[in-house]
Amino acid sequence: MSALRRAGLILFSLWAWSGGFAWMLVGATITLLMLVVGLPYQRVHLWVTAPMFVHVVRVFSAARVRVHYHPGFDPEQRSVFLQNHVNLLDGHLASAAIPHAFSGLMNAWQFHIPIYGWLMRLSKGIGVRRTGRERIIIELSEAARERKRIGMSVLTFPEGHRTIDGKVHAFRRGVFLMARNADMPVVPVAAHGFFEVNRKGSFLIHPWRRVDVLVGPQFPTTGLSDAEVGELASRMQELVAYAVEHGRWPESLPSEVSTVPAVTSEARSRPT
Repeated sequence: MSALRRAGLILFSLWAWSGGFAWMLVGATITLLMLVVGLPYQRVHLWVTAPMFVHVVRVFSAARVRVHYHPGFDPEQRSVFLQNHVNLLDGHLASAAIPHAFSGLMNAWQFHIPIYGWLMRLSKGIGVRRTGRERIIIELSEAARERKRIGMSVLTFPEGHRTIDGKVHAFRRGVFLMARNADMPVVPVAAHGFFEVNRKGSFLIHPWRRVDVLVGPQFPTTGLSDAEVGELASRMQELVAYAVEHGRWPESLPSEVSTVPAVTSEARSRPT
């Protein structure tokens, strides 16, 4: 990379990060005001939070986002979404693909991050505390049931950590146990090309990169044994890994998908 090009990337990245955080602060303020006057978060998410998150990716990061829905995907069914973990903008990208209100599963310490953490609290994010494994699963399952009850889905990153090589690594079983216990299906979500926009260990944002988000069908979890949950986790990891590498689902799933631009506020007018 030439010195001139790198200097340009640094300047663009400074603008993208500072502008993105300022934009999120505006979003957090508007979200809080709308909640104070009594509007339900599910609607505030569709009207304000999600569109502003998508704006960070499409405008400040200048990513060319396309969302591809599998024909078997039911946009009305509340689910646990399983997305590959790439960078700090993963949740923003998910806002372009999940067509209804959702909360994110994250480490509890992230609630203390200025602006971002405030938004996560307002959006009913689910914090993972450092407690015993069995207790964690119980707490997460209860939280997921509550989100389902109020009409929200849950976004998860089953790898647990951002990738450092662009590949999709093993999925942890915890989120699948949570989904089963909450009687929620799981949905594989693959972000193809997002590693080229930004990656762990670098603050550089590469503009004008194409990003394809593939949203798969719902896979039921009801009644699965612990062993079957493990098999499902492996299957979902294989699907997402294939889609991230190839930009399409494997032949084991129908190849036909419907393609739409990243969701805008108009496209999110469906009530929740």
